[in-house]
Amino acid sequence: MSLSKTLQSPNILSTIVGKRFGEIKDILMAKGSEYYADNPQESETIRQNLASFGLPSDMDTVKRVQEHVINHYAEKIFPLAGTPAQLANFTEERMDLSQAKDLLTNALQSGAVLLATAHFGAVEYVTSALSYLKFPVNAVLKFTTQNLSDKIQGYGKMMSESGLFAPINFIEIGKPGSHGAFRMSRVLDRKEILYTVFDEKTAHSKPVKLFNRSVLGGSGLDRLLKFAHGNVTVFNPFMIRTGENFRLQLLPVDINAEDIPQQMFNNLQSVLEKHFEQWYFLHEKIPFI
Repeated sequence: MSLSKTLQSPNILSTIVGKRFGEIKDILMAKGSEYYADNPQESETIRQNLASFGLPSDMDTVKRVQEHVINHYAEKIFPLAGTPAQLANFTEERMDLSQAKDLLTNALQSGAVLLATAHFGAVEYVTSALSYLKFPVNAVLKFTTQNLSDKIQGYGKMMSESGLFAPINFIEIGKPGSHGAFRMSRVLDRKEILYTVFDEKTAHSKPVKLFNRSVLGGSGLDRLLKFAHGNVTVFNPFMIRTGENFRLQLLPVDINAEDIPQQMFNNLQSVLEKHFEQWYFLHEKIPFI
């Protein structure tokens, strides 16, 4: 069983109800540590990825990466443990969203907004944080299990009905008949916020440089922007873990520039230079060229 399915199993999801974030982190850290101990090849994958990018690759660094990967799953399932009101309090107390609020308010006055994210830091909180700021969000997601998909869809509905969050429209991809690309394009045509990833390999990814290595990236978002109608402002959002808290940083992307995917990876590298251990994909096989 993969780490993802281990930490998002029905048994785990049933035991977290009513627990605080710190308790959930402890539960998943114990389970995740057991998984890595039983699957030493996973540690070797992280070590090789770090070394390939010229980053520190000693075992202490590998363990730090593993801890951040496990934190990712704790952040992903934490909202399902409580109520929308508890998530709203967590967002208010733990997250610095001041920069994002001002930038998005101004950008939406002139057209649509594409938020192209990397699998970095507390990426799972970006959508709920923007919703807490009362920005309706269209989030592109690919769920690993139908159980988790159903739970998150239901929780998103509860968030909106609570009045504490703006509506979240989930655009699921990877399923037959999902028409993800068409639905993404329609969001931009409606001059709304589209939230999706740029560091996944897709059929439309292009070669880019990251720490002087060639990888495939961009997820075809340059093609999506090419056919967008009207003005679109593009940012790369990074929810940076800062101890027990979080800070949402938006870095701009010039859509009139020649190489949009490379700009996005330049932004990613600028953040990784300070927080490389928070890049989730370091524990997976990276599509090097």
